[in-house]
Amino acid sequence: MLSQSKLRTKRQQNAILLYSSLLMLTVVAYSLNLIDSQLMLGVDQLKDMSTLITRLVAVVVLFQAVVWLYRNKAYRGLKYAFNHYVNVLRLRRAFLDANYFNKRLYLNTEIAELPKINIEFKTNFSNAILSIENININKDIGDVSISFALKNFIVDRAYLSKNENFFVFEIYDSTIDQQLKFNDLQAIRSYSLQLDDYTLVIDKSTNISLYGTLLVGQTGSGKTYALYSLILQMLTKNVKYNIYFADPKNSSLAVLGERISAECTATSMEDIITLLQSFNKSMEDRKTELKNKLNTKLEATYADFQYEPYIFIFDEFASFQTVLQTMEKKKRDEVMKLMSQVVLQGRQLGFFLWIVMQKSDATLLPTNLRENLPVKFVLGNAENQTYTTAFGTGVDIPSRDFNLGQGVFTCPIVANTPKICHFSYLDFDILEAVTFLKKERGVV
Repeated sequence: MLSQSKLRTKRQQNAILLYSSLLMLTVVAYSLNLIDSQLMLGVDQLKDMSTLITRLVAVVVLFQAVVWLYRNKAYRGLKYAFNHYVNVLRLRRAFLDANYFNKRLYLNTEIAELPKINIEFKTNFSNAILSIENININKDIGDVSISFALKNFIVDRAYLSKNENFFVFEIYDSTIDQQLKFNDLQAIRSYSLQLDDYTLVIDKSTNISLYGTLLVGQTGSGKTYALYSLILQMLTKNVKYNIYFADPKNSSLAVLGERISAECTATSMEDIITLLQSFNKSMEDRKTELKNKLNTKLEATYADFQYEPYIFIFDEFASFQTVLQTMEKKKRDEVMKLMSQVVLQGRQLGFFLWIVMQKSDATLLPTNLRENLPVKFVLGNAENQTYTTAFGTGVDIPSRDFNLGQGVFTCPIVANTPKICHFSYLDFDILEAVTFLKKERGVV
């Protein structure tokens, strides 16, 4: 029996047999030519036999070349085929090193049966979908360092296919910058308008629909500029976005909010609660209006009827919550009820609560609110506890040294497990851009 380190795969075993046979046939053909030329026999049978063997070798080599080209999808280009071949080869070596295979008896020889591998590259080779066969429930693919095997490619997120026959890995080229850079308002407007009115862009590979959102990040992580990039997209859409701003610290977001809509911006406790009440009143009105429309389309949402979305952005929520806890129970209960109604009913109606804070501990953000915010971002290099409170226990977080505006997020359909994101870089005056947009819409 062969040792573990010398265990061959079925493909290697077949290749050895094939190339040994081809070498033997080549030697025979050469020998026949040598015999004929040396002895000057002029025997036609020797010449015919040599020619036949030479042609057979050529046909087999050509067939192998065609198989290689097809297996590596050369119909998509030779560059595609080469990238596919190199990365599959690296993965197969990694499987052997990690003992991720099944042993089989083949031609009286024990071989390693490796899982099937399929890689679907995007057009620019910046990212791809990698599918690896789930060969045995007793073998853990976690023992294989996929990112290490793929060299420049890094695993963004991983999950089982619907039929559980394959492990699916979304991978991207770490040498390619995923961050979008906008030098002026027109650039971000042009990019935003390529998407529908209810979709926002995060980076080059990620767009998300509107949902209730939690944005977590320490000071300096880039969460404020992340908000700016999303708000500017809202203001450039064809449909009007009704954005409410609650900033208990009266910081930069309050300044931006007052420039966009002073009547929908609040900084004091009383004004924030009043703003929440107004937001809920608008939602109740939408509920009555939409109910009649649902008689024609039961599972429809606000977007199906081109309704305007409403976004309530709550910055520095921890500060608000700290002060709220000092107020009477009746007032606390009222505020929590107002917020709960939005997160529980708002999705279909087009009303969304966005909470921004440095940490999302249960003492700062009630669990029922956090769990009902479908989109969650954690920017910067956060502590393990921050990831746990945001995404839950037992969730793997990609281990990276995150730059400004970079982090991980979850979102229905787009990222069921934490996925890396990198918010846009805005190299222009944001307040000036907002002022221009207001004038453009005839708002003074």
